[in-house]
Amino acid sequence: MRAPGFAEHPDHKVDTERLHRKIEIYLDDDCILETEGAIRVTESESEDRIYVPINDLTHIDLIKSGVYHCPFKGDAEIYDVKHGEATFRSAAWSYVKPYDEVLELMGRVAFYPEKIQEIRGV
Repeated sequence: MRAPGFAEHPDHKVDTERLHRKIEIYLDDDCILETEGAIRVTESESEDRIYVPINDLTHIDLIKSGVYHCPFKGDAEIYDVKHGEATFRSAAWSYVKPYDEVLELMGRVAFYPEKIQEIRGV
């Protein structure tokens, strides 16, 4: 399915770039992800975001806590992140039904930078 938002906002851009290097994500001094399969999304009027394969996550549980619709990328689920005894509310999201223009985001998750400790390798 095509993204309807681009018809209404033709100047809005969403670009994706595969990062062919190791990316690590840390939470509470614990590496919760190592991957060479990350994608950087650069979008008009937004900060760049790093999307990583959900299957590469370790030491955490993603707990669905909400839904979101983006007119440019599609339907997403919002997740609380459980790590050990701690739960980080609304800390991540994943496009479960992305539009054709960003279909490579399916099966990937992104984290709000203020909710995690660090992303290395970006």
